[in-house]
Amino acid sequence: MKPEQCLFGCAYYDEYMPASRIDTDFKMMKDANMNVIRIAESTWSTWEPEEGVFNFRSLIQMLEGARKYGLRVIIGTPTYAFPSWLLKIDPDVLATTKTGKLLYGRRQLIDIINPTYRKYAERVTRKLLEACNPYHDVIIGYQLDNETRSAGSMGEVAQKIFVERMKEKFNGDISAFNQEFGLDYWSNRIPSWEDFPDVRGTINGSLDAEYRAFLRDAITEFLFFLKDIIDDYRMPGEFITHNFDFSWIGHSFGLQPEVNQKDAARCMDIAGVDIYHPSKEDLTGLEIAMGGAIGRSLKKDNYLVLETQAQGRPSWTPYPGQLTLQALSHLASGSGGVMYWHWHSIHNSYETYWKGILSHDLQPNDPYRELSDLGRLLLSASERISYLKKTPSVAIMLDNRSLTGIDEFPSNGEEAFHGRSEDDYNHMMRLWFDSCMKLNVEADFVYCDDDLSSYSLVIVPALYSASEITIARLRAFVEDGGHMIITPRCFFSDEHLKVYADAQPHGFTDLTGCTYNEFSSPLSIGFKGTLPLTGTAHSFMEYLIPSTAEVLSSYDHMYLGRFAAVARLGNVTTVGCILDEHDTMEVLKNTFAVSGIDAPDTVFPVSIKTGVNKYNEKITFIFNYSMNAADHQITGSYKDLITGESLSSGQSITLPPWGYRIFCS
Repeated sequence: MKPEQCLFGCAYYDEYMPASRIDTDFKMMKDANMNVIRIAESTWSTWEPEEGVFNFRSLIQMLEGARKYGLRVIIGTPTYAFPSWLLKIDPDVLATTKTGKLLYGRRQLIDIINPTYRKYAERVTRKLLEACNPYHDVIIGYQLDNETRSAGSMGEVAQKIFVERMKEKFNGDISAFNQEFGLDYWSNRIPSWEDFPDVRGTINGSLDAEYRAFLRDAITEFLFFLKDIIDDYRMPGEFITHNFDFSWIGHSFGLQPEVNQKDAARCMDIAGVDIYHPSKEDLTGLEIAMGGAIGRSLKKDNYLVLETQAQGRPSWTPYPGQLTLQALSHLASGSGGVMYWHWHSIHNSYETYWKGILSHDLQPNDPYRELSDLGRLLLSASERISYLKKTPSVAIMLDNRSLTGIDEFPSNGEEAFHGRSEDDYNHMMRLWFDSCMKLNVEADFVYCDDDLSSYSLVIVPALYSASEITIARLRAFVEDGGHMIITPRCFFSDEHLKVYADAQPHGFTDLTGCTYNEFSSPLSIGFKGTLPLTGTAHSFMEYLIPSTAEVLSSYDHMYLGRFAAVARLGNVTTVGCILDEHDTMEVLKNTFAVSGIDAPDTVFPVSIKTGVNKYNEKITFIFNYSMNAADHQITGSYKDLITGESLSSGQSITLPPWGYRIFCS
């Protein structure tokens, strides 16, 4: 179940306005050919200003306005920020973390396991849905919570549940638990389940990672809890979604470490994502592509962009043409819609300068006018360019346990760096994904339990935590003829981050034709060999000792020249160090050639994306992510979807700065 039409709209908060102007705003949306608004997810204290006192006047006005102007509505549960009066009932609704109890003010400080919070969250959600009951003619779907977090909850209730889960997982055998987690070290052995110490003090990375996995599971359970409530009210055809976000380094960056997104998406009809990215000269489309590929991965289907920027941060104020380029890039990745956070720029509080479509004067501006032009384009073309089916030949494996494992055990052997180093998990993953995209070879994301049979090449970046089951599945993929790239730090530990006690990479040495038992942090070491690598190894390198593998590149170093930097045996390419982007692209081009993957001559900043629409037409987008005009030579026969112009192989087109063309064939 997913929306029938391409969704183009924004989040709307009448309750944040200096004065209500629903008629004015909804007419402006309609004039811009917007068709959907997201409401209600962030204002619990508005709907329930006092305990047990409910006021849905503003909600009803927005629903009435949507009906009047023909807008569809997605209702959000108001559960990710709670009213201050709830603290008087139970102070423990605020999460207790490693650093102590959090203080009220910010959002997502909630212990989502806390039974008091669950009780009142269910009540306000039910009351809101009851108020929405007369408006099913405009409601098309529901959003569960908002970018859900566990707030690192380590309160008494949460820890008690965690211990019970561990007891169940190990069939009550505390000795087996101690053995698996290496708790003899520094005398951390636990004598009984009843004597389980406070996990806030643990120095055991495996145990800390297991608790973090427990918190990810708690988020999945919480979203199922909300889904079950909504099921009591929604009508046939109304979908359930959630706006998943990503790791954050100033913008959407990589796999979200706090959520098992694929597991959580099981309770949804269509996955949603929130994608924010640099703009101006820094707009590359790579975050859009990454977020879209993760969105597709969650249910192996289309997804919705529930939030993205119109203006956003002051440094992101877009240049002319960029909003159109961004929106079409979302659709080219397989999205079924683009929605902005949010309609207007608020006039006070935390996100005053995270600007919406309209600026603080609430008047039509350049972003509004460009989105109006985009709305006219979508009105005529959206059926043919949204909900595209994509079938890349390349997949990149994602894994939360490996992300956590590398965070707990950074390559320098020091304390966890929490995602701020070039050799953390998301940086290593993005290196390979971005390099694929810059070569115009699109990639999917897959997970350890996914079917890999439809892919020609699977790239496995930093799969630090690999169970024997996962290793067996990856071996089977290679033995069935699939090609694979293995990067540093793969197959090093099991699912509980216990390091395998045999030759590395564990379970794969016969397929890699090389092994290692030493690793280091290199200092600007260059390369030699048949592969034209021009940069240096940096951050981390494994001293790969080749046996049966062909060495494509080794180190140009008097002591380390005997070790392989890149080696290949059969269908497996092993990379023993962290490369720069140029050299990563060289490894990819070489591997594409031997695995039969067609890589076009055109490379970034020209970006090519393809998909098949519901009419079985192949849609090809050609984008220019550049301040300069770019030429592109056509290969194949196409018809321009907008102008109707026919083009054939050998013809050239010129894309203006931040320009695009859309072709069908």
